[in-house]
Amino acid sequence: MHAFYFREAWRSFQQHRGLTTTAILSLAATLSLCGLFLLLAHNAQIALKLIGDRREMVVYLRDEVSDAERDSLVAKLESLYGSVTYVSKAQAWDEFKQQIGDAALLEAVGQNPLPASLRVRLRPELLNFDAMQVAAQQVGEFPEVEDVRYGGEWVRRLDDLGAAMRRGAIAAGIVVALAILFILYNTIRLSVLARRPQVEIMSRLGAADRFIATPFVIEAMLQALIAALAALGILFALEQAVTASIVSVVFFSPLWIAGFVGATLMLAWFAASLALSRVLRAVGP
Repeated sequence: MHAFYFREAWRSFQQHRGLTTTAILSLAATLSLCGLFLLLAHNAQIALKLIGDRREMVVYLRDEVSDAERDSLVAKLESLYGSVTYVSKAQAWDEFKQQIGDAALLEAVGQNPLPASLRVRLRPELLNFDAMQVAAQQVGEFPEVEDVRYGGEWVRRLDDLGAAMRRGAIAAGIVVALAILFILYNTIRLSVLARRPQVEIMSRLGAADRFIATPFVIEAMLQALIAALAALGILFALEQAVTASIVSVVFFSPLWIAGFVGATLMLAWFAASLALSRVLRAVGP
């Protein structure tokens, strides 16, 4: 029985090559455009994640803080917020001199004015503006702390950029989903109408709608599968060309590829089922 469904779907492929080719090319073009946007969003998310992982909170200590008080504060911060690195006054001064690069500019400064600090590498759940703001306020209340810096405006902009990219990806996905539904809906509708005499005969002989519709559903899913693989091939070739000549681009992971193909097949199944539920009623007895 399953072989019959696939055989009928393949026969429809061969009988309506023009319609099938047009549908596949249209789907491949649509999926390629969507995939290009998703590839850019994917790489941007990777970049944002790398930047976000480097977010840290710098806690400046009061000069009169003892070693025991400092160690106690480090233990508290590690238990509440993340890993802590101690930077002494001398280390801070050495880093500052390396950044300036010109010792002559520092001769007039005299003694080291920089405070000792604790650099807190925050836990993943705290790598957003609201959580970092709350954490900074809480840490600033410790008596050993002089000041807390975390680059609030920069963190806010980074979070806003990530949210905007996610909204854009969702919007692109909705547009592509509608385009796939439209293309496959009309393709299956035309395919059924082209085989209207055969469908009417099968219906009059008592064939169930599911029996009649299954080959058309398989046909739509095969078209979607071929289009999705073609789009991924185009995107991979584009990624290789860009990586070789301009900048390194990370291609989709196997999980992303499986999701891309799976979502396309689900849309194809839904579009075909929707088209057939209406068309079969029109051509039936």
